[in-house]
Amino acid sequence: MAVDLVIRNGRVVTPAGTIHGGIAIEGERIAHVGGDATLPAARRVIDAKGGYVIPGLIEPHAHLGLSSTKGATELEKWRQDFGTETEGAIHGGVTTVLSHWTGVERYVDHLDTLIGWGVERSIIDFNFHPVIGIEEHLPQIKELVARGVNSFKHYNHLYDDPRGRSLGIFPCNDNMLFRSFEAIAEAGPPAIAMVHAEDGPIIQHLIGTVRESGRNDLGAWTLARPPLVENIRVRRALDIARHLDTPLYFVHVTTKEAADMVARARREGQQVWGETQTCFLTHTADSEAEVGAWGKINPALKYEADRRALWRGLLSGGVTCLGDDHLDYGLADKQPGGVDRFNNIWGCNAGMPGGMEHLLPVMVTTGVREGRITMEDLVRVCSTNTARAMGLYPRKGVLAPGADADVVIVDLERSKPVDDRFYHTHVKDWSLYWGWTLYGIPSHTLVRGRVVLEDGETVVSAGGGRFVPGLAER
Repeated sequence: MAVDLVIRNGRVVTPAGTIHGGIAIEGERIAHVGGDATLPAARRVIDAKGGYVIPGLIEPHAHLGLSSTKGATELEKWRQDFGTETEGAIHGGVTTVLSHWTGVERYVDHLDTLIGWGVERSIIDFNFHPVIGIEEHLPQIKELVARGVNSFKHYNHLYDDPRGRSLGIFPCNDNMLFRSFEAIAEAGPPAIAMVHAEDGPIIQHLIGTVRESGRNDLGAWTLARPPLVENIRVRRALDIARHLDTPLYFVHVTTKEAADMVARARREGQQVWGETQTCFLTHTADSEAEVGAWGKINPALKYEADRRALWRGLLSGGVTCLGDDHLDYGLADKQPGGVDRFNNIWGCNAGMPGGMEHLLPVMVTTGVREGRITMEDLVRVCSTNTARAMGLYPRKGVLAPGADADVVIVDLERSKPVDDRFYHTHVKDWSLYWGWTLYGIPSHTLVRGRVVLEDGETVVSAGGGRFVPGLAER
């Protein structure tokens, strides 16, 4: 009996290693993985032409609903971003997005509405990270976990300022952090705490000091947000999580010391995950001449020793996951009033766009093609580990019978220049990788067996994505 779809003649990255062959898909699930000779007849066949066949990437760190569209309400921004940003995602091989959710006091009252907008507009599957920061959030954690939302973000001692309030970010002090970790531990698997580890009060002091010194380059931003401010908050969160037995996930790890702490905690049996972003693997505080204030991000780019340590951490366990802090953030937001981006760090804003679309090709270009990691490593940190951390495994993050048929075909020689035609998201006018040529552009992307990208072109309209609740298994 014929299955719905077969992908053949590929290098298939499986949990047991890479094999030459393909996969068979029936409905929304993978039915078989094996050599070409073992594949059943199918109503449709896609020739991978020797390219890699990998599980769809999972973006663990997006900020939907913060669109730069002027005059749009917050609700309209969510609707827009579900459509525009997830189209960009499929061009980057991302088939599931987990988005931070800010500015809401009663998450449980708005969850069904947000899911409805996602089903209406998102091309890929999705879930949310509600931000915890006020008293009213704590009793909602258990109910949200019961309804499938299991990851909770904490801006620990950060953004207690006008900028944070304008973005709807709830800062989280140590008292709130401890009690939230308690509630997450009590809710049980798959609930997990996420922490943006930077010390806000120290940063505010250092910003004043560095500005007074007259420094105005990209490196000045790193002096104001040095490794210290991350390391002390990573250590504190690890201690609290260990005491309460709370699963813990650090967003955007940037320092050698933080990666070492995560690796050590994992070796000692603590359930902790460390995510970094492509920018911290490709740029440093010394990149002023190349990117100027385009490299201004929170947390700040660090130093060459940190960059090298993060690459090592992908193999040693200090860095377990990759995300890209995806934000719909145009050039007018980055450089308000058209100000210069060079030697003007205080005149430009922090933030970067396009992460879901360039995550895979950046890692292929700078990682796989340069011999730093293998495709198996890429799948582990961009898909499998993220699925495990977020309670989506084994439904997501693996090519195996019974898993969702989220599949990407990647040719390591397929390339595109990063210019105003590269991105398919709402923002197309700038990128940290502007002018680069990126390799590993997907030819095909499938979401639960549905072909959404074919020969590099979007072949579906908005919608078709689904809310994917967390599972207890990690």
